[in-house]
Amino acid sequence: MTRVVTLTTDFGPGSVYVAEMKGVLLGAPAAPTVVDLCHDLRAHDVRSAAWFVGRACPAFPAGTIHVVVVDPGVGTSRRLLHARIGDHDWLAPDNGVLTLAMRRARFAWAREIPVPDGAAATFHGRDVLAPFAAALASAPFRGAGEAALAPGGPITPLLVDWPEPRSIDDGAVRGEVIHVDAFGNLVTNLSADLLPRLVAAGRILVGDRVVTRVVRTYGEAPSGSVVALLGSQDALEVAVVEGRASDRLVADVGTPVTIPAPVESST
Repeated sequence: MTRVVTLTTDFGPGSVYVAEMKGVLLGAPAAPTVVDLCHDLRAHDVRSAAWFVGRACPAFPAGTIHVVVVDPGVGTSRRLLHARIGDHDWLAPDNGVLTLAMRRARFAWAREIPVPDGAAATFHGRDVLAPFAAALASAPFRGAGEAALAPGGPITPLLVDWPEPRSIDDGAVRGEVIHVDAFGNLVTNLSADLLPRLVAAGRILVGDRVVTRVVRTYGEAPSGSVVALLGSQDALEVAVVEGRASDRLVADVGTPVTIPAPVESST
């Protein structure tokens, strides 16, 4: 069976770097099916990349090979990894880009991929990860117990600090924006189990901006309305109906988002 290889980078759309990696992959003895996930991730932003691949990649079938190249430390002493997470193979720099994937699925093992002599110091995606993916794609997938092609003993990948909601004064819950999607919607780290708390509070703060309309879906509010809702990523979001919340609320990744404590009704 032809294996699938996904590519996720911060190289930019129409990049020659992506084209070169695809050329290496398609030259494999058993050329894989290559799927572009995203090439316009924020440059050098490892945590944003970790969120993207941690959410997107698990949707693929077992045996998929995910190549992730967001690598500000390319050419330094940082390692390159072949990891088995869930029932997928992951090839990436050891800089924390696999953090969310490891939180969402079972981590089996990781081994270092050696950098061959002659590899360009600034392009390990083409000269190391793509050839390794091509070799891996030519071998059948045998599940979690399959030995890695990379030599050496098992290693533990580096993880980036992952933002968690926390309780603050008077019972409020503080989180932050962790992703801004193509529509300008603000995806937060406030999980679905906080929706009843949001409904009870009747409002959410994005920075110092107050949003008071809580809806089930975008169409429940007029165009231009600022709304809070539970999004498809099982996280609370703030959006502008047919507009961009990131612009309207002057918010970005890292902007604090707060659910106030519910207002107790007087009797």
